[in-house]
Amino acid sequence: MTNGVLVKVCGITRGCDAEACQALGVDFCGFVFHPQSPRNMTAAAVADIGTGGMRRVGVFTTHDTDEIRRTMEAARLDYAQLHANQDEACAEAIGAGRVIRVCFAVPESPRCAAFLLFDKPFDWRTLRGRVVGQPFFVAGGLDARNVREALRVSPTGVDLNSGVESAPGRKDASRIEEVLNAISSSRAVSQIFSRRDAEAQRQ
Repeated sequence: MTNGVLVKVCGITRGCDAEACQALGVDFCGFVFHPQSPRNMTAAAVADIGTGGMRRVGVFTTHDTDEIRRTMEAARLDYAQLHANQDEACAEAIGAGRVIRVCFAVPESPRCAAFLLFDKPFDWRTLRGRVVGQPFFVAGGLDARNVREALRVSPTGVDLNSGVESAPGRKDASRIEEVLNAISSSRAVSQIFSRRDAEAQRQ
């Protein structure tokens, strides 16, 4: 956690990148299970990657509940990131505490998930000043140049992928470190916690 903001690095394909993330203090590492993606992984390959204390996330697209649960066990995953139209029954079968639900609009009611994740094509800038009602991440090409703007919508965490790569699936440790430094130095972080403290006092 950097200055109270969770950091997730998604699309990891190499053990050396996982080691770099761990050394830098990244909180979550993500693995993609989607054959059409250049970052696609198998459960066996993911299981062989050591991640230390980072929480392990699998990104699932068209998979059904049984496939997700089998993969989570085989790949030693802590969370399933549901990136398609998996229904609430699927999320409930996995367990709300183990689900990251990708959203392309603000849900009208709470979802069965530990975290929401707002990704493209949704414009996370529209979240500024809105109450989401659940812990959430923002994603979509985040890097050291735009992460400060992302922090202005008061996310629980940020999800990094293409913005910290030298090529698809090849993470650049120096770019990840630049993002972490930008978070640490951002005044938006202190504003987030000032708002949270004020809200807590009103409750």
